[in-house]
Amino acid sequence: MSVTFGDVRRSTLALLDEYDTAGAIKTTSDVTVKIRDFTNKALVDLAGTTAKIHGEHFIVHAPVNNDSINDASGIKTFLPDKADISISLAGAKSCYFEATGPGTAIIEEAALGSDTYTNIETITIPATVTEFTEYRRLIAPGAATNTVRLRFTGSCVFNVRNYVLYPYTWSSQADVQQNRPYFCYDLPSDFLQLDNVMVRKDVRRFVPYTTFDLRPDKTIWFDRYDAPAEFLVHYWRMPTLFIFTENEVMDDAMVFGIDTSGATPTYRVDDAAALIIPFFNAAHVLLSEGSSGLTSGAMLLNIYETRKVFLVTNKIGAQSHGYNILGW
Repeated sequence: MSVTFGDVRRSTLALLDEYDTAGAIKTTSDVTVKIRDFTNKALVDLAGTTAKIHGEHFIVHAPVNNDSINDASGIKTFLPDKADISISLAGAKSCYFEATGPGTAIIEEAALGSDTYTNIETITIPATVTEFTEYRRLIAPGAATNTVRLRFTGSCVFNVRNYVLYPYTWSSQADVQQNRPYFCYDLPSDFLQLDNVMVRKDVRRFVPYTTFDLRPDKTIWFDRYDAPAEFLVHYWRMPTLFIFTENEVMDDAMVFGIDTSGATPTYRVDDAAALIIPFFNAAHVLLSEGSSGLTSGAMLLNIYETRKVFLVTNKIGAQSHGYNILGW
C-alpha cells in the first residue's frame, strides 16, 4: 500500500513532538501549513537528485520541403530605398517567416499570367519586436492556380530570415512548419532534467544520439537535415505537487508513487523516498523558527541528506530497445 500524505504529516509531527501524552495532536495551523509546503519542496528536491521519476517523449522529425533551395536562414535586411524583399509560389497555402520590427509583411495574390496583385493579409511587425520572432499563416488564395507572394516592405530598416511559402496546408496556423537550419521541439510540461536522447536506428533498435541542443526554455533543437528521424527523449519528470483542499481527510488520503489509472496521471516519488520526507519537513519547520530550532533542525536535515544518498535511483541510461521484425 502506498505511503500517503497523512503518513508523512503524522511522522513529521512526531519528529516535532507535536503530540500530547494522550497521543492527541497539539500542533498549530501554522505548522500544518508549513508541512504541506515543505512536502512539495521535498518532492522536487528528491525528484531532482536520488529519487528521479522517469519519463519518455517521442519526437518525429520529418520536415517537408527539406532541401537546400528552401534554406533562407541568412539574414536579409530591408532598406527603405531599395526594392522590397519577396518570394512567390503558385498555389501557396501557408507561410512562415521570422522578423524584427518595425516592418510590414504582405501576403498577396495574382491571377495566373497577371502581374496585378491583390492583398490577402497585411501583417504589422511592431517596433517593440527587437528579436527575431516567428510568424505563421494559413493562406486561402482565390484560385488554386493563383500566384501567392510574400513581400516585406516598410519605411524603416528591419530584418527578416527563414521565410518560406509552402504548397501545403496544416491543421491549424500554429502547426505551420517552421523553416530553420535547426528544428525546435517543445519538451513535455513536466520536464525537469534530461537523461539522454536516442534515435531509431532501424525497426529493432534505438541507439544513443548526441547532436542536439537542449535549451533553457524546455525545448530541444535538432539539425533540420538530420531527417527523417524518430527520437526518443529519456527525461526525469517534475513531480506532481500536492494540491491541498483544506479537508484533512481528503488531503491525508493523497498518495505518493505513480498513478496512471485516472484521467490525470500523477507522478510522485516512490514509497522509499516518501518515508524520508518527514525529516526534511521537520528540519525546515525548526529552522524557520530561528535560533531556537537551529541545532535540532540541522541534525534532522543531516539525517534526511544521509538517507537520501542511499536511495536507489531508477536511472534508465542510454539503452537500445529491441523489437521483433514487425516493430513490436
